[in-house]
Amino acid sequence: MSRGTAGDHILFGTESLYMEKEDLLQEVLELESDKQVVGSEPHRYTHQDAMAVTITEETLCRVQEEAMAPPVMEAKQEEEIVEEKQLNHKQECEGCCSVYSRILQHLERRAEAEQRLREEELALRREELQLQRERAALERERQEAEHRERERRFELEREERQVILSILRERIMK
Repeated sequence: MSRGTAGDHILFGTESLYMEKEDLLQEVLELESDKQVVGSEPHRYTHQDAMAVTITEETLCRVQEEAMAPPVMEAKQEEEIVEEKQLNHKQECEGCCSVYSRILQHLERRAEAEQRLREEELALRREELQLQRERAALERERQEAEHRERERRFELEREERQVILSILRERIMK
């Protein structure tokens, strides 16, 4: 992350310079190897080959001009900038890691809380179903008791009628 200091731009330019040099060296080596492979047979350069050589030469000249430019910073200043950048990167990394760690901890706690909540809900549903079963069983028992009570009353009333009929018959017969 750039903080906008002049040193960062120079450091970036130095790294860029080395990367460009490496790229150019790789291109030159590839062109040399192509030249050796094709060197034994007559070869005519294509327009693309000519463009590649021109671009490579222009870039090489630019890199050489930049390399000849007087250094803007001393080595000590450059080292300080590198150290500062590393420290900043380390602080940023530690900050990111701690934020990431806190986010993970929060997500884990939330997942655990959700799991506990689901388990509690399931336990409450089980209890509710058990209570419903018990209510249904009590209701069946109540209905059966009422039914038995009606049958018993009906039987008592029938016996009472029988007794009354037998008493009436006895009186009528006398």
